Amino acid sequence: MRFNQFLGNILAAALERECSGDKYDILLNDIFKAKRLGKRDRIWVSDRFFFYLRHKLFFDEISENAEICAKNIAMVFENEPDENLSGKIEILQKNGTYDQLFNESFPEFLSNKIRSLYDSDAFGWFNSKARTVLRTNLRKISREDLSGMLRTEGFENSFTPLSPAGIILEPTNKSLKNIELFEKGFFEFQDESSQLATLLVNKNSRTLLEPCAGGGGKSLAVSSFFRDIKVTASDTRTHLFKEIKERAARAGTSIKTAAFQDINDDFDTVFIDSPCSGSGVIRRNPGDRWKIDEKMLSDLNKLQSELIRKFAEKVKKGGELIYITCSFLECENEEIIQNFLNENRSFSLITAETRLPENIKNSTDFSAVTAGLFFRTKPFAERDLMFGAVMKRD
Repeated sequence: MRFNQFLGNILAAALERECSGDKYDILLNDIFKAKRLGKRDRIWVSDRFFFYLRHKLFFDEISENAEICAKNIAMVFENEPDENLSGKIEILQKNGTYDQLFNESFPEFLSNKIRSLYDSDAFGWFNSKARTVLRTNLRKISREDLSGMLRTEGFENSFTPLSPAGIILEPTNKSLKNIELFEKGFFEFQDESSQLATLLVNKNSRTLLEPCAGGGGKSLAVSSFFRDIKVTASDTRTHLFKEIKERAARAGTSIKTAAFQDINDDFDTVFIDSPCSGSGVIRRNPGDRWKIDEKMLSDLNKLQSELIRKFAEKVKKGGELIYITCSFLECENEEIIQNFLNENRSFSLITAETRLPENIKNSTDFSAVTAGLFFRTKPFAERDLMFGAVMKRD
């Protein structure tokens, strides 16, 4: 294999900063700007850096330093190992550690969770690259029309299996954010699982509060799917309200923003998109697997319990509380819900399998996105892993 030493050195520099605590996209952008890399070179480095994060245990095992690691990554990525690397791989295969180091490259407790919830076949899915998924803004355009317009622009696509607004894009290096269809507010970037989570909302609701709205993605989805619901978005990061307002204006809708202390009303629906480990979006953020530990989960569980207790008080009698995470870990999901219900007898579960057909008319089989009483997506589909619970207040 002909190795590009210049780009290899840049990859090595990124590897040396991998443990700095910086967000990986920011880390790479800092390096790219400093080196003034063009688009093609940025893609070369990015692809191999995130490949490393997916197989970190393996590359750390066989590499003495960052420079050697960068070359090993490039050779494995291109499937062109030299004699020395081939010998190292053969040794690991013979002693039975190759699969654990390469295919199951996760912290031990996450590996154990994946095996117990799914099986070893799921590791390949977790290490695969997620596709880009769009949510059609049904206020402005039909999914069929948007799909055709995207093809005209050179973006091949297909429909999501369940969400009536989802479009899956074929891989491309072309940017969607620079096209007129985006500027006109015809779509947003949103995984199918997130779209389906918003379809847990009761269509008869007239007011909805999203207290952990972030940039407003789910609030916008609710506004697109349910035109008669007045949405209030809130967050501790009030500087994000400007972004929400801008996105809402582009989408042709209105979303009210309010700081926590300014929320005095009760709501038909309170939709908590809770802070979580992000374990369910590891395909999109492969490096996050190395940041999830038991201390993080313990801190998150306390916050999750506090949020659900606090905002349950904002649900009207007869209204609903919806709790969502992008995590597959039970400690952030079923256990939080069960503890809440044990303490709050006025709330009872509504099954996701009951609610989804009320809002999605083109499907009758929701087994791929439900488990027991809950909304819970599963590996092997083109969806992030998400959890959701719907609870009605008596």
